[in-house]
Amino acid sequence: MGPGLIAWIALMSGEMRLSVTQIQRLLHEQWGLSFSRGAISAAQGKASAAMAGPHAHIVRAARAAPVAHADETRHPRGGGGYPGTWWLWTLATSEACAFHVHYSRGMGAAAALLGDFAGTLVTDDYAGYNRFPPERRQLCWSHQLRHFAAIGERGEGRSARIGRRLQLIGRLVVRTRHRLDRGEIGEAIHHRRMHRLRTRFVLELERGARLRTDGRTRRQCAHLLKREAMLWTFQSDRRVPLTNNLAERAIRGHVIWRKLAHASHSRRGDEFRARALSVVMTGRNLGVPIYEYLRRICRESMTAEGVTTLLPLNVARLPA
Repeated sequence: MGPGLIAWIALMSGEMRLSVTQIQRLLHEQWGLSFSRGAISAAQGKASAAMAGPHAHIVRAARAAPVAHADETRHPRGGGGYPGTWWLWTLATSEACAFHVHYSRGMGAAAALLGDFAGTLVTDDYAGYNRFPPERRQLCWSHQLRHFAAIGERGEGRSARIGRRLQLIGRLVVRTRHRLDRGEIGEAIHHRRMHRLRTRFVLELERGARLRTDGRTRRQCAHLLKREAMLWTFQSDRRVPLTNNLAERAIRGHVIWRKLAHASHSRRGDEFRARALSVVMTGRNLGVPIYEYLRRICRESMTAEGVTTLLPLNVARLPA
């Protein structure tokens, strides 16, 4: 296989989410080419090797950003001596989307993803990120709104009333921030309104933490009361969003891929998925033609110089 076909196979996997069997059939139907599943897997391995340098560059760019989003999802693993459920992690910005496969969903895996990241991290309330400094962490309001809606559906007692009030306050927080972003209100008005909303928010959490009849709501409110400051990190930096939607959108491609292509079966397969997703998602954010870029780096990987063409990320702020 030449660089063009190797790049095409990588594109069909990483961008179109096709399995090896589907690519095998498509090659036969489109061009009358007959390759074994092993040959197609080997081509993915060559593409993965070509993407190693660009992937490392993407990781450095994501870790150098002032604000980044993190999320994780299941990564089914079969064979290779370590079958079971592994995890695909992402550290995403508006440009760079870095993906990493790890056997664990614990704090060690989160630390491996973040590396030397020193900016503000936007996440859900998952405990795996608890080693990250809380003063530089923003919890996702979308996740909290779903929790408040669930509390509000618990009958008609005090617990439900507290849940509905928390949900209303959360919606007002999001609406107020959107009005600031659209220029409909100024910083001073925004600050005053957020201060009032935060005061009411803490009051409702304190009421929930004192409930005697609903232990579940009491525990949820007490837990969030301890972490309440991480919901308001966005007030000190306009660049910090209220939600983790960017990471959730970035990881959606892998969710589709694992449904179509099922498990990976080796470390090489894990690396291919992480690198392909990183290059495809980052290239898409930057407006780079993905197939042409893959073809170029596959061609460069076959030369003595190796791959030298990196994605046009903002390298001025990256460490040497």
